[in-house]
Amino acid sequence: MLDDRIAKLSDVQKRCLRFAAEGRSSKEIAPLVGLTHQTVDQYLHRARMILNAENRREAARIFAEIDRAVPFKQFELKPTDVEIREEAGISEEPVERRQAQPKSLGLPPIGGPTNDLTRTQRLMAIGKIALFLTIIVLTVIILFAAALDALSR
Repeated sequence: MLDDRIAKLSDVQKRCLRFAAEGRSSKEIAPLVGLTHQTVDQYLHRARMILNAENRREAARIFAEIDRAVPFKQFELKPTDVEIREEAGISEEPVERRQAQPKSLGLPPIGGPTNDLTRTQRLMAIGKIALFLTIIVLTVIILFAAALDALSR
């Protein structure tokens, strides 16, 4: 009777159940089967109904016992290895060593690759920005003074 119910499962449902038997979440299963995690949840829900199981873990256990492809893992909390990309700015070096490294101009990098400007080109760019901001501030002050003068008359 249980074999009849297993035969009713689609191939995708079986794959999802195998991964669920390994203790994987829907979000972990989704990229492995090429679906969204919501779709994986739907496949597991339908498989649970077909197998007449209380929950997805029981459905995975029932399927694993019949399938014998993957032994069922009991629930366990353990950290998973996280890939740390270099561009993420996360380093495995001790904090003391990271803080001791000299930084250019004393500022930390703020995302993206560093530019290839020379020191003179950087200073020129900063000077242009400062000049532009000075002109803007003076214009605002002159307009504000003119508005006050017009209102006072």
